[in-house]
Order: sequence, then structure tokens, then C-alpha cells
Amino acid sequence: MGCRGVAALRRLNEEAGGFSVNGELERRIARLRQGDHLCLVYRSAAEQTAALVPYLKAGLAAGERCLFVGHGTSGRRLEHALVEAEVDVQGECDRGALVFVTQRDNWLPGGRFDPGAMMDCLRQAEQQALDDGFSGLRATWNMGWVLEGTPGADRLIEYEAHLNRFLAGSRTCALCRYSRESCSPELIEDALQTHPLAVLGDQICPNAYYEPPEMVLGDRPVSERIDWMMAQLQRARFSEAKLEEVTYRLSQQRAALARADRAKEELLAMLAHELRNPLGTISNALQVLRMKGEGDETWRRAIDAAERQVLHQAILIDDLLEASRVTRGQVELQCEDLDLTELVRETVEGFRESLREAGIALRLDLPAEPLLVRGDRLRLSQALSNLLDNAAKFTPRGGHVAVRAAKAGRRAEVRVRDDGAGIPPEDLPYVFEVFTQGDHSLDRSQGGLGVGLAVTKGLIDLHGGEVKASSAGTGKGAEISILLPLASATAQDAAPEEIHPEIAPHPAARRILVIEDNPDAAATMRDFLELSGHEVELAASGVDGVQAARELHPEVVLCDLGLPGMTGYEVATALRKDPETRSAKLIAVTGYGRDEDRRRSKEAGFDLHLTKPVDPAQLKALLQEQNGEAKPV
Repeated sequence: MGCRGVAALRRLNEEAGGFSVNGELERRIARLRQGDHLCLVYRSAAEQTAALVPYLKAGLAAGERCLFVGHGTSGRRLEHALVEAEVDVQGECDRGALVFVTQRDNWLPGGRFDPGAMMDCLRQAEQQALDDGFSGLRATWNMGWVLEGTPGADRLIEYEAHLNRFLAGSRTCALCRYSRESCSPELIEDALQTHPLAVLGDQICPNAYYEPPEMVLGDRPVSERIDWMMAQLQRARFSEAKLEEVTYRLSQQRAALARADRAKEELLAMLAHELRNPLGTISNALQVLRMKGEGDETWRRAIDAAERQVLHQAILIDDLLEASRVTRGQVELQCEDLDLTELVRETVEGFRESLREAGIALRLDLPAEPLLVRGDRLRLSQALSNLLDNAAKFTPRGGHVAVRAAKAGRRAEVRVRDDGAGIPPEDLPYVFEVFTQGDHSLDRSQGGLGVGLAVTKGLIDLHGGEVKASSAGTGKGAEISILLPLASATAQDAAPEEIHPEIAPHPAARRILVIEDNPDAAATMRDFLELSGHEVELAASGVDGVQAARELHPEVVLCDLGLPGMTGYEVATALRKDPETRSAKLIAVTGYGRDEDRRRSKEAGFDLHLTKPVDPAQLKALLQEQNGEAKPV
């Protein structure tokens, strides 16, 4: 049966069986080699075609002649499927790379099924392929001779055994096809015993039931067959033992990875705590010096510089912990319906002054209509802020940063583009990985840990969105895009107005107890609070703190968590249980800032959880609130 024109083949669409090629099976078929012999036991024409198409395509790609031996209309269906798979069927046929024949063409000399004669045909076909300049032969047969009543078809399994002998060391790869619906169970069983490899779903498996040719052909005594069967059992047991060993090792590795992950989290938390504590002390001391109001302009510049560096270090610590939480999906979103247009406007406005001071021109392009999305307002603003911070960091004075928001199909898109340092092509695939920065030179003037883009990607992923990066190369700027699913307009109300509480310039005096075991931290906090007009007492341990609270009846208790003898959590629990102290506002002031730490603080009875170094303005605002339940921070 020769090749037909493509136009004619397309008319066979209804006969093709609706096949689809499995990607995993395609990859495994591509790894087949000359000398391989495999069987395909299929139930439907689509299942058969799904294996044949990648099998023949791989042969064509390897420079082999592909020989299809079929019956009825199976060849026509396959031709159509190959065309649909973008194979130039007519061209491959014209150059002899693709050959279609029926089972009776040359393969049944004298109309009989003769294993020896068929092997001669196969040897000739392989030699002819090599003589014609092909790298080998890739053949496939539908083993339907038995069903057609061909004389001699009862020797089919003998033929398969001879085929195994021939294929060893040959330049031919062979796929034998058996219909599960048409072939008898006995024939399928025989087929499985005579093929070293079998197609099973999307896998190509070594056949545990395969028997070598000498066993099938009866060339060996029964004793040798018994020896072979015992060896098969030993190999099977060895394989089971290896599988058990690998499974055990994998379980051990998973447990080790889980322990390492927990240890890393604990290390990060401990590191953050140990770094925040001295920063808190330094920050308090600087506030005290500033509030004392002494010194000249040089003195004030020194305090300003020190405060900026304290803030910078605090941000680095927060970034480190945030990257760990976000990239591991440990952030809980507080989702609401919101207008992304307004959120972008508010976030960008927060950067306008700093960009102006850096000599960077800012352009904002927003749509007139709302972009309605569902998300966490704080986290989305954080994601966009990271992009703006990144653009500002790598854009020189005189450069430009442009922010554009628009509707993109069923999604809202926000683009942040700059004309700064750009991203080398080799770095583009890695820009959203943690601790990745484009510049690895000794010049680290931009600073940072390289976690901002990773945090942005993690946050947008949690929202079901997408983040993309593009750049024309080094020195040619970059563009980062955020895409978020649009929310239903019917479910969207106007974004809630954000309420900013006014901070009174002169808070009322409070009676405050500070429980802190670090003498420097306690002293600087006391000085800061006293200069702010409050009455302050100190306690250096949890036990002393509980006792002092019972004696002093403070309105506010600022308590560290890592106290000797009695933890801050235990202090809060004790104070809440005591009628004399339960009305006090309890504020945890600590270097521990994980979500887990905040949860434990709340459960213990703290009203608020502040991480060191504490923002002075925030603390002043909190202290002027009335006693009672407070909004957690």
C-alpha cells in the first residue's frame, strides 16, 4: 500500500480513533535502541496509534528506515495520524524513509506463515535499509496472522523466539502489536513470554515474564529450564530487595530533609532574635540621644546615619525571614475584594519622593476604570513595593521608572519598567530565586540579600497569579510584570477606605512595667519611655516581672519573650489569670517575629506583638490607646 496525498489523508479524520500522544511515553520511546524488541498489547485503535506515532517519529529522527506492516485500513489511519503529528508523510515515503506494506506483501511467501522465511525477509529488509544509506531499520507488525487463519500461524511464538535471536546485535528495532480485544488470552500470554520489553501505559518496562529463545524453542533440557527459573526468582528477589533499600533510603532522606528544614527555620528565628536584640538597644539609645536634643549639626548627622543603618539592618532581617516564609507557602493571606488600580496608585505614591531624591523620573499610567481583584491588600502592596525598590536600586541618577496597570484578557497586569542595569540573558531564568542578584562584583553599593523578587513571586503565586521578567540585556533596563486573576465585577464593592489613626503629639502618661533581661535594652527603653512622659519600672526576669506587676498594677507591660526561668509566654499567662493584673495591656517586645511566634503570643494573652527594633512612632501611638482589647500588630 503506497503513500497517499495529504489532502486525501485528512478525509480520514473520523477513522483515526481520536488518539493523543502521551509525553512520558514519547520520551521513553525516544530512548529505544537498535536491537530492542518490545510488544504492545492494546485495546483500541487510539491506544495503538498513540504508541506508533512517537515510535516511528523517533526512528525518522534517528535516520532509520521505518517499516509498517499492517492489515486492512490500519495503515491509512496511521498515515493520517502522522500527518496530524506534523510528519511530512509524502516526503518521507518518496525518499524511502517510511514504508507501508500489508502483511501479505513479501512477508508470507507462498501464502504461508513460515518463521524461517519471514526472518529471511527481515534480514533482507535490514540490509536494504543499510545499503540505501539509512542508519538501521525500525519495524512494526500487527500480529494478526493467527486471526486471519493463515496457514502456519500456530508457529507465531516460534517466530518471536527466532526474532529475539536475530535482534541481538542487529541494526533493527522491532515493535510487535497485539490486540487485547481480538487475540486470545493464550496468545497474549505467549506474546508476553517472548518480548524482553513491554509497553505498559506510558511506560516501557523490562518484561519479568520474558523467556529467552532457547527456552521457548526447547533447545535446552528441563534441568536448565529449572535453573533459569530459579535464577529468575533470585533476580526478582534481588530487585525487591533493592526496591526496599531505595524506599528506605528515600524515607530516611525525607526525614532528614524535614529535620534540616525545621533546623533552618529555628536557626533563622534564633539568628533574627540575636540580631534584633542589639538593634533594639541601639535604636532606643539613639532615640534617647535625639530626645535629649543636645549636640551640634555633626552630632545630629551621626544620629541620622546610625538610625538609617539600624533600619537597614532590620529590613534585611525581615527580608530574610519573609523570604523563607513566602517561598515555602507559610503565609496566610487576608483576602478581600479590592481595586488594584487604587492599590498601585497608593503604593507608587509612597515611592515618589525617594525616587525624586535619587534623581529618577517616575511615570505612572493607570486605567480610568477599576481593576477588580481578590487579594491581600498588604501582601500585594508588598509585592509591588519590592518591584519598585528593585527598579530604583538598579536605575542610575537620570534614569526612568515607569509603572503601568491595565486589563489583560481575564487578568489584571501591572508592569514595572526601568532603563537601568538590565538583566543578562543567562540570569533571566534565575531572577526569582532566593539570594539571586545580577551583580556579583565587589561593588555592593546597592546592598540587599537578593530576596525581594523571590518574595514577590511567592506572594503572587499564592494569589494564583504570575510574575514574568524580561530584559534586552545588560545596561538595557528590565521589566517585571505581575498578572492577577480579575474578580467578578458583581461581587466587587468599592475598596474600603483606609483609616489612619491620628497620633497625638503628647500622649498621656502611663504606668509602664518593662520586663527585659538585657540590661542595655532595659535601660535604653526606660530612658526613651521616661523622656516620652511615662512612669517606668524595670524587672530583669519573668518571676520578678510577675511580682512587680502585682505590686505596681501597671497599665502597660512591655515584656521580652526569651526570659530566664520563666518565659514571656508564661508571664503573660500568669498576668491574665491574676485578677490584679489581667486588665493591663500586654505587649510582647522581642526579636522573634515568625507567624508561629505571633500566634503563641496571642494564645498566651498578649494584646500586641512587636519585633525589635521597635518603631518609636508606633510605640507612642500604641501607648496612648485606651486600655482594653487592642488591634494586633
